[in-house]
Amino acid sequence: MAALTAQVVKPVINQAFSLMIAQFLGTGACFLLVKLLWSVQKTKPEPSLPSLRRPDAKVFRGMGICLSFLIVIDGLFFLFPDAGKCAHFKGYMADKCAGQEIFIGTHDLPVEIYFGVVLGVPALAGLILGIWALFRTAGLPNADEPGAKNSAGG
Repeated sequence: MAALTAQVVKPVINQAFSLMIAQFLGTGACFLLVKLLWSVQKTKPEPSLPSLRRPDAKVFRGMGICLSFLIVIDGLFFLFPDAGKCAHFKGYMADKCAGQEIFIGTHDLPVEIYFGVVLGVPALAGLILGIWALFRTAGLPNADEPGAKNSAGG
């Protein structure tokens, strides 16, 4: 999936921008794949009402880790746009780099963009799931308020 999304948005203009687009496309593809796999599931679980409570600090901590990881990965691609390209190597290193390109099967994209997509998609998915949990539980009581109906005054 990383190779497909990275090849769909080749870095024509800006490699870091292409990486971010590929991360969003990869995350969308992962969500669609999970939805498809969930829909063809043979046994349907019994519908039970989940105990919805406002998320605690673990959700915010996880979202912060995912966001900082994305900033670091995408920031490195922004700061070092020519990293991984074989054009600046000479001699033995150029041959070695060309061999790696042949092994991976790419000549127009550096190998690092695949790792950026592979590492960025789970972080972006975690961030989106954390935001979804915050929106889904907005206005519900805190986990430490067992008797409260809701936090909107009701």
